[in-house]
Amino acid sequence: MSSLKPVKRENLSVKVYKQIREALINGQYEPGERLVIGELARVMGVSITPVREAIFRLISEQGLEMQAATAVYVPFLNSARLAEIQQIRFHLEGMGAAEAARRISAKELDELTALQAEFISMTSTNPTRASYLNRKFHFAILEASRMPTLISTVETFWVITGPILKIFHVKTSGLDYSDRQHRHEAVLDALKARDPEAATKAIQADLTWGGKIMIDWLAEREAEQAQTRPKPRNPAATKTSSGKR
Repeated sequence: MSSLKPVKRENLSVKVYKQIREALINGQYEPGERLVIGELARVMGVSITPVREAIFRLISEQGLEMQAATAVYVPFLNSARLAEIQQIRFHLEGMGAAEAARRISAKELDELTALQAEFISMTSTNPTRASYLNRKFHFAILEASRMPTLISTVETFWVITGPILKIFHVKTSGLDYSDRQHRHEAVLDALKARDPEAATKAIQADLTWGGKIMIDWLAEREAEQAQTRPKPRNPAATKTSSGKR
C-alpha cells in the first residue's frame, strides 16, 4: 500500500510558480526586465526559498534566464526563435481550433463573442488589457477543444512569448479595427458554423498575421543593434601600423 497521503494545502513554491508564470503569460513583465528574488518574496508575502524554487523551475522552462549568480531576467527573444515558436503554435492551435469547432458549447461561444467585443474596444485605448484579452480568446478556444495535454503544451510557449506579445499590442495599438476587420472574427464565424477546417484556417491566418508583424519588428531591432554595435579592432592591423613607426 502506498504511504502517500492526501495533501490538503498546495505547496507554497507551486503557488508562487503559478503566479509568476501567469504574469509572464499575460505580459506583465517586459523582455529584458530583471526580477529580484527578494523583492518578489516581499510583494508575495513569502520567504525567499519558494520564490527561488519557482524561479529555477521557470528557468528550466526557458520562461526566465539567469545571467549571473543572482541576476534573473525575462529573456528577449530573437526573430529566429520567435519564428520557430510561431510555427509550432500554428500547428497546435490549428488542431485545437478544429476540435473546438466540434465540441464548443453555446455558452462558450457567447463568452468568446463577448471577449472579442471587449478586445476590439481595448486595442486602441488600452493595449495592456488588449494583450490580456487576446490571450483569453486563444485559450478559450483551446479550453473548448477538451484537450488538456495540448493546452499545457501551448501554455509553455505562451510563457516564453507573453512578454513580447504585450509589446506587440502596444506597437499595433494605432490600428483601426472595425467589427469585421480583425482575424478573430473569422475564427468566431467558423466556430459558430461548427466547421473544423475553416476554424483551423482562421486561427492559423491570425497567427501568421500577428507572427509576421512581431518577427519583422524583432528582425528590424536586431539589424539596428548590429549597426550600432562597436566593431572589434583588428589586432593584426594595429600591430602592422605600429611596426611602421
